[in-house]
Amino acid sequence: MKSLADKENETIEKNFPLRKISVLHPYLEDRIHEIEKGLYPRHHLWGMDGLKTLKGVQIELLRSNSIKLPPIFERVANRFFFRNSPGIKAELSALRASRRSSLVYSVCGPLSLLPFFAKAKLVSWVFRKPKESTKGFFSPYSPEKLKRHAAFLCLTKRCRSFFAAHSLSKFMPWCVDMKVFDGKPPSSEANKPFFLATGKTGRDFNTLIEAAKLVSAEIRIIGPKNRKPLALPANVLWLDGTSDPPDKAIDYPTLREWYAQCTATLIPLHGDTEDTCGYTNLLESMAMGKAVIMTRSGCLDVDPETLGFGFLVSLKSPQEWAEKIKLLSDDSRMANELGNKGRQVAEMQFSENLFNSEIRRFFDNLLTQIK
Repeated sequence: MKSLADKENETIEKNFPLRKISVLHPYLEDRIHEIEKGLYPRHHLWGMDGLKTLKGVQIELLRSNSIKLPPIFERVANRFFFRNSPGIKAELSALRASRRSSLVYSVCGPLSLLPFFAKAKLVSWVFRKPKESTKGFFSPYSPEKLKRHAAFLCLTKRCRSFFAAHSLSKFMPWCVDMKVFDGKPPSSEANKPFFLATGKTGRDFNTLIEAAKLVSAEIRIIGPKNRKPLALPANVLWLDGTSDPPDKAIDYPTLREWYAQCTATLIPLHGDTEDTCGYTNLLESMAMGKAVIMTRSGCLDVDPETLGFGFLVSLKSPQEWAEKIKLLSDDSRMANELGNKGRQVAEMQFSENLFNSEIRRFFDNLLTQIK
C-alpha cells in the first residue's frame, strides 16, 4: 500500500513533469567520491548541493571522460577548433545531454557547439571577459552564441557588465567550505612562525621573494617549479605545486593545517584587472581566520582593507610587502584581530550555504521561464 508521501509525489510528477539539469564539470568527475568523504572542499561542487534541493528536478553530473576518441583526433580538435572551450569531450557530452535535459549547467565556461544546436539551454559560469577574438564558428564567445545562452553566472561585477549585453547575467560571489576550512587552531604548533603563499596562476612570486630578502620571517610558498628561482633566500621554503590537481602536491588536510599554523597568508598577483586569480586562496584564508596581504587588484570584489581583514600592496613593490610582513610579525594581536574579522566576513558573505541558496533560487526562477 502506497504511503501518503508516495501519492503526493506521484501527483506532483503527473502535474509537473520531472525536469533535468545536466552539470558539466570535468574537473569534478574524478573527485566526487573524495568530496563525499570530506577529503575535498565542497565549494568545488559550484552549487550542486543547492540544485539537488529543487523540487521536481533531477540533477546529473555529466561524465565527459567516458567519451572515447582517438587520442590524436582529440589533440588536434582541441588545439585547432576548441582552443577556447573546455574541449571536444566536454562539448560532445553537453550536446548529447541537451536532448534529455532542460538545462546544461557549465561550470567550465561557454561552449562552442551547444548554443548553435540548442538555443537557451546553456547556463555558463564566466570569470572574465574573453581575451582573444570572438570571431569564428568554433569560438564559444561569438556574439551569436553568447546571445543563445539561457544565462551567465558571473564571478565579478566587471564580468557581468560585459556578458549582460548578450544574455541574462547575474553577479554571484563564490564561496568556501566552512567545514573543511573551519578556522580552528592547528593540531600542533609550527617550529617557528611563518607566512604562507600558495597558488599557480597569475602569481608574482618574484616580487614576494625580493621582499623575503628584506625580512627575517619564514615564508612558505606552494607554487609551480617552473616559477621557482634558481636561488632562494634562506627564509623561503618552496613546495612544488606543479601537479594537477594541485592537492597531489599537498593534500587538503595538510593545507588546512598550514593555514591554521601560519601568521598570515600572502597573495602576490600580477595585477590583471580582468582576472580572478587569488580568489580561492583569499576565501580559504578568510575562512581559516587568517590576516591577508594581497596585491591590489581591480577585478576581485573583495577588498581586505575595506572589510578590515588585511592589507593591499602596490604592484611590484617588495618594500611594501616587507613592511606589511614585518608589521604582522611584530604584532600577533593585530594579526589575530584581522584574521577573526576575515572569518566573520566569510561566514556572513561567502559561506557555502549562502551560495547554494543563491544557486537554487536562480535556477528555480530560470526553470519557470523555460517551457
